[in-house]
Amino acid sequence: MMDFLISILKALNVVPVPLLDGQASVIKGRAIMEANRAGVFHKIAAAPGGLTSDEIAQQVGFNPEGTVVLLNALVSAKYLKERNGHYFNSRWVKRWILDPVHGLHNLIYLQIYTYRRLDELGDNLRNGRPTMDVHQKASEPSWYQEIYTRAMREAARMIIPSLIKQITLPPSAKRMLDIGGAHGEYSRAMARKFPGLKPTVFDLGGPISTAQDIINQEGNAAGLELKVGNCLLDDFGPGWDAILMVNMVHLFDREQNLNLFRKAKASLNPGGKILTVDQYVGVSKFRDRVFALVSLNFYNVGGKSYPVSEMHELLTEAGFTNIKLRPLGYTVPAALIEATA
Repeated sequence: MMDFLISILKALNVVPVPLLDGQASVIKGRAIMEANRAGVFHKIAAAPGGLTSDEIAQQVGFNPEGTVVLLNALVSAKYLKERNGHYFNSRWVKRWILDPVHGLHNLIYLQIYTYRRLDELGDNLRNGRPTMDVHQKASEPSWYQEIYTRAMREAARMIIPSLIKQITLPPSAKRMLDIGGAHGEYSRAMARKFPGLKPTVFDLGGPISTAQDIINQEGNAAGLELKVGNCLLDDFGPGWDAILMVNMVHLFDREQNLNLFRKAKASLNPGGKILTVDQYVGVSKFRDRVFALVSLNFYNVGGKSYPVSEMHELLTEAGFTNIKLRPLGYTVPAALIEATA
């Protein structure tokens, strides 16, 4: 009820909207991030009867007074519930942080680094290029890189159910290159749908190291091949029937994407497909509103949310034909654009 009332007051322009958006949203976001990073939600989940603030403070190593302030903020934000001095997780936490299928623990953890990176947004906007090279940061095995790769795996689980329904390949397709596939989740889904398909995951050294850890832990039923490489610098080799690029286009500028598409075209067999999945502008008004904000984040790493029309131009210039837009489910934060070599 309170959220609905605030929405009405914002629409009527009788509350300081910039302050709500610029301060309250930032504080709420940081509260969620810090609680997630410290394991507050997981500790509460392990206690069927809930936990007191003192118990939470002791288990996560927080100051008792600060813990109370944090917990009350999370109750206000509807991420926690309080009953008789005990705190319980809300349904949002249970589904979107803790659930083994839908949970986004690592993706939310990653936002702490997004928050820090955006400190440089002003310089980024002035000089037109990112201050930090996030590609270099992800190139070697590291704690940050592992969080990033596992976060992208969680994001993949939101996209795959709708995406896999939209993809068609000819029965003769045998080899697929998954550029930037890191964790391998998309390749596993493709191998399940197309049993004769042999996927190769092509990514930087850090993500491939995490992908190998995942295989060591969970096995390799899909028969994934892992290959270390830099998609901007290295050759893909010939003979691919499909090239998959999920959430890659938004990382690069126009010229980088054009060169990437040209390399893909040269590497595909005649009639092979390039499958690009990203946060494209021009799919629907609702998505455009969301992706206009997301695009500012992408610009901070060197890319943007590309309009569908610009994607059509780039793929055509690279030599692709039969370019098609395939929107995904209404709640899926992406769309598929495919083209034929």
